[in-house]
Amino acid sequence: MHKHLAILGAFFLLQPECSNAQPKDDLIAALEQLSTEGNAEATYHLGMAYHTGSGTSVDRVKALAMFREAAEAGNPLASYKLGCYYDGQGGGLVEDDLALALEYKLVAAEAGYALAQQDVAALFAQSGQMDKAVAWLERAVGQGWPQALATYASIHNGAEGIAPDPVKTDAYFRLFLQRQGGNSKQVEWLREFELGMSENEKSRADDIVKRYRPAPTQITLDALSGQGAAMELIERER
Repeated sequence: MHKHLAILGAFFLLQPECSNAQPKDDLIAALEQLSTEGNAEATYHLGMAYHTGSGTSVDRVKALAMFREAAEAGNPLASYKLGCYYDGQGGGLVEDDLALALEYKLVAAEAGYALAQQDVAALFAQSGQMDKAVAWLERAVGQGWPQALATYASIHNGAEGIAPDPVKTDAYFRLFLQRQGGNSKQVEWLREFELGMSENEKSRADDIVKRYRPAPTQITLDALSGQGAAMELIERER
């Protein structure tokens, strides 16, 4: 019998991550200038600066205003952060509202942002819509998002409404460990899990791992680069 993937802890789909990179202090003035000229991407980066205190003091009121302004102007990463404010990051500025969180995060997920896709999967899972949750999670998996890989492995080893699949559990947890590193307990769990697999299952899992080619989208790369994306924006606009 295959052991439950308890080493992952709580079901990751239930824990939207809500994270982005942010600009450094030497970019603030340039971003402010571009924002006043109506550049939604610059406004988003300013929102991140106020949200995290990078290059300026933390000011969640200003951050929320910046995210809202940029989201209304069509910036998907700002929509994502606005969704995060309605998904527990509001700090009293807005009431938690999972419907609004999903609405805003869907904008970024549909634009191709892997973290938003993972979070949208979590929100659908919380509402019991597992078909939609898995479909969105698979998009994040396709981009190589580590936590999505771990979650995908976990749900195929015991999530309600999903048929157990030791091949997917093994393959995608291995891919997670390859990308994230993992800890000794996770490595040991995988070793013990594979002892319960047949040779055919191991071969099929090997094939998935060998054929896997992550394809992150440009918006995911931009979000991860944070300061780099802000600097590139300034260079483009000069």
